Amino acid sequence: MINAVVWGGLYRGVETVAHAAPTLLCGLFVAAVFRHLFGTGLTLRWMGAGGPTSLLRAWLLGMLLPVCSIGAIPVARELVRAGLGGGAVLAFTVSAPLFNPISLLYGLTLSHPLVILGFALASMVVVNVAGMVWDRSWREARPSPAKTAATTAPPGWRRIALLGLGMVRDAAGPTLAYAALAVLGAMLLAVVLPAGSLQTTMKAFDPWAAPMMALISLPAHITPTDAMMQVGSMFDHGNSVGAAYVLLSVGAGLNVGIVAWAWRTFGFRPAASWVLILVTIVVSLGWLIERPLSFRDAPPEQHTHAFDGFCLPFPADIPDPAGMCRALLADRIASHEWNALALLGVLVACGAILAIVDPKHRLEGRLTAVSVPHEVTRTRHGWDVTVPAPVLGVVLVCGLVALSAMAAYVYYPDRETCVRELQVVAAEMNSAILDRDRRRAEVWITTWEELVRRAEVGIWIRDGRVDEALTLASSRLRDRIEALEHAVMDADHPDEGIVSAALKQLQAAALVHRDAVRGSGG
Repeated sequence: MINAVVWGGLYRGVETVAHAAPTLLCGLFVAAVFRHLFGTGLTLRWMGAGGPTSLLRAWLLGMLLPVCSIGAIPVARELVRAGLGGGAVLAFTVSAPLFNPISLLYGLTLSHPLVILGFALASMVVVNVAGMVWDRSWREARPSPAKTAATTAPPGWRRIALLGLGMVRDAAGPTLAYAALAVLGAMLLAVVLPAGSLQTTMKAFDPWAAPMMALISLPAHITPTDAMMQVGSMFDHGNSVGAAYVLLSVGAGLNVGIVAWAWRTFGFRPAASWVLILVTIVVSLGWLIERPLSFRDAPPEQHTHAFDGFCLPFPADIPDPAGMCRALLADRIASHEWNALALLGVLVACGAILAIVDPKHRLEGRLTAVSVPHEVTRTRHGWDVTVPAPVLGVVLVCGLVALSAMAAYVYYPDRETCVRELQVVAAEMNSAILDRDRRRAEVWITTWEELVRRAEVGIWIRDGRVDEALTLASSRLRDRIEALEHAVMDADHPDEGIVSAALKQLQAAALVHRDAVRGSGG
């Protein structure tokens, strides 16, 4: 039992790091751009420091950047270093992980897209109200700007070198410690919650659903897209809408690392009051929207696997927890996440070496010692111009936002690509069922559920609409996938007759769904 708990916690830790690695790299890059290309002055002007729109700008910047709650930490630290007000920084820190172009598109194709738009607007209200209340209550907790403001990078190769050094230093600095605390929180949550212990919780109209979700999701780490997926699953299963909103706001927006960073930056009492204000507002809104936004397209399920990601990944009496841990990591971590994790490891190693070799940052001083005017100057070659660092910074940040929007066309497939992927997933899942391999079956069931929703998004962003036939076929297919999941996963020894019947129904629904994806569904 102890081995299973240890290996299960280790799996959750590695899974969290791998899922967070791509967005943490984005956060490190944006923080380096703010520091070495924008400079303190432009950063404060861009964020409307001290003005009435500061909180709104922080919310908007957070909504646009493709970062999770761990990836938001380096950007928040840089905003504090520049001297931005605490309320605005905290507003950015919470709003950045909630939505991004990819996850927002995913959310808009859920059963009730108006709910997702309402959630987005509610997040704006929450971060602005919480930020204003906090600013009024803790004016003295506002951090002072850094005494040694960073100099904008000179043109040429020095800009690239300074951006790289900024990412490397930050990756191995305090950001690493806060990220480690966030990962530790997710690991401890899995250790405390046995496998499947949340399957009968978060019922609709349960007054304890929203506060329970706040308590559970605070130490968890959820990427924006995964949070949207879980919200969609909660809608499908008739769970509490208020708990779904809390999951999106607290689960995606906070983690133990962010709380520790706020404590270290602003002090214990200001940080504790900020968390209390935020959670109180979110839970109160969850209670208020429970009945008005609860839809009853389908009766509520008796239990759901939507919250299994918070718990231990396998039962405590499993015979080979180490082997199961390795198998799950191989199945559930995508190749791009492993690549991002490897690159992050390189940055951390280089940063650790630099901290030993050059602890006083003399290298950055040498690179910024060259004096170059900020104005655009035309050389004798006509087209060869020196672009000011702030202009380049704006281009890079806006390009990152545009790139995340363009990535939606890659992440969400077109019709033909989706049909091919659906065929592969169906074949793999059928093979796992016939081999009685519950682990593989669970992995491919989850993959199939995700692909069904991604298909709707891919068609929507290309055609501007989703046919009613596809919506209905997708809903029926998800129901059949869920029925098969229960037949396979909810018993130690699944009944072959029940599994076979569920598989036949699923195959029939899959054929109808495939025709609807191709555009020939009636």
